Amino acid sequence: MPHIPEVLPKSIPIPGFIVTTFSYIWYYLNLVLLQIPGGDFLIHYVRKSHQDDPYRTFVEIVLILYGIYYYLSKPQQKKGLQSNRPNLSSQEVDDLIEDWQPEPIVDPSVMELQRWRLDSIPVIDGTGVNKRVTIFQNGRRHENVLNLSSNNFLHLSQTPRVLNVAKSVIQNYGVGACGPAGFYGNQDVHYNLEYRLADFFGTESAVLYGQDFCTSASVIPAFTKRGDLLVADEKVSLGVQNALQLSRSTVYYYEHNNMESLEAILSELVESEKKENLPAISRKFIVTEGIFQNTGDIPPLPQLVELKNRYKFRLFVDETLSLGVLGKTGRGLTEYYGLAREDSIDITVGSMAHAFGSSGAFVLGDAVMSHHQRIGSYAYCFSASLPPYTARCVDEVLRILGEDHSSVNQLQKFSKLLYNEFSGDSTLSKYVEITSCPFSPILHLRLTPELRYRKFGYSAEDLFCEMMHQQKRVTTTRYIEPYEQEERFLQEIVNRLLLESGILITRNTIVIRQESLPFLPSLKICVNSGLQENEILESCRSIKKVLIKSCSE
Repeated sequence: MPHIPEVLPKSIPIPGFIVTTFSYIWYYLNLVLLQIPGGDFLIHYVRKSHQDDPYRTFVEIVLILYGIYYYLSKPQQKKGLQSNRPNLSSQEVDDLIEDWQPEPIVDPSVMELQRWRLDSIPVIDGTGVNKRVTIFQNGRRHENVLNLSSNNFLHLSQTPRVLNVAKSVIQNYGVGACGPAGFYGNQDVHYNLEYRLADFFGTESAVLYGQDFCTSASVIPAFTKRGDLLVADEKVSLGVQNALQLSRSTVYYYEHNNMESLEAILSELVESEKKENLPAISRKFIVTEGIFQNTGDIPPLPQLVELKNRYKFRLFVDETLSLGVLGKTGRGLTEYYGLAREDSIDITVGSMAHAFGSSGAFVLGDAVMSHHQRIGSYAYCFSASLPPYTARCVDEVLRILGEDHSSVNQLQKFSKLLYNEFSGDSTLSKYVEITSCPFSPILHLRLTPELRYRKFGYSAEDLFCEMMHQQKRVTTTRYIEPYEQEERFLQEIVNRLLLESGILITRNTIVIRQESLPFLPSLKICVNSGLQENEILESCRSIKKVLIKSCSE
């Protein structure tokens, strides 16, 4: 057996000719580099990186030489490509351009099939916030129409007190903010409103935004990054869906308002995180809505708070439709359940374009969260601030609600009346189902699964499968024929009701190409505190009559 040395060599023996060759190369290269400005720094780097290992130096030199060769060879490659091109005259080039027929960006046949959507959009003559309006639709003029499609729930923006405030602010401030919040866009009325919002809803701070739809899509990405975890309800609105996509985080969906489904996902994620032993702690959020835009129901907030505390998640709630609506004084989901907002919800997004009758949005939370948005939220940093008069009008509406919340009580009374009128009709329940809660001012009516399958031959599962199939194909135009037929059927109900009874309701507008989650078509009926009880009762009778007649045909 050959002798094995007790101490192995610390390096691999290098042949002598390699050492000699590289010594000469290094000597002459050293002379050349010394003649170049900054060459002594490069020599110092090579000596430090050499580390008694010429193989490493050899690899680096080869890479440098290859880079030089690749850079110098590019012009020759371009010349070679140009030499293969046909030599065309300017006239021939013009003829080719004139003959070229590009493929349409959108399938024209689909556009014709969906043109009814554009034709059915009502155009309101006037401000549109009144309960009686004049509209133009499908080339016809309809006067004295009862507007049950407005989201101006509290109907306070048309009171003389708020209108006088708006006129006064326009005279003193003008009509525009003229820049983003951080670049002279915010004025005293904006900061006063932020203080008022934080005080009214019981949080440390508030941040104003110019547009309500893109607020969630700016706030969530400001607090998340790649590798973070977002667990969202499967019925969140399009604005929240966009926020989840822009966050670059890993997104999980739990069954709608199903706390067992949510807990199963949270438990699995926490256990997986313990096993992986990640070097950095990821941010983790539960994402839901106050009143769901596409269904009209509300989440079980106490259970959500209990789960987020147990599994160390933060809670994000988009209360676009619930602030000013839920709770004894209109303070939203937390007041409805009797919880303190600062102890239950970490980030709240609210809209001023619905119950408060103005425009823009705001985000409620602690001071640290608000400060981070002012330097890290794109919509805050780069979008123009609210016009001063819109901010001041919301401030005045909050003052009114602080003094007298009778409009909130009236709205909740009418919402419950509307719900009871439709939920208590046994004949109507054969054709439609209600997805909204009793205190939602928006009542969603959806065809029953049996009627949908009998009339249009598809189910919710079929819609989901077809949407996933089209998303995988990355089609720019998405058209699902049975879904389109149901949408058109619901629009015919809207049109018939307008013609026969002078009542305006609407479909729940969904653009399939933009949605990443499947939503079934539905009708929406909206109430506000400016209506009369007899108007609601008469409207309910007319709507039910048209619904039953249309569905039974």
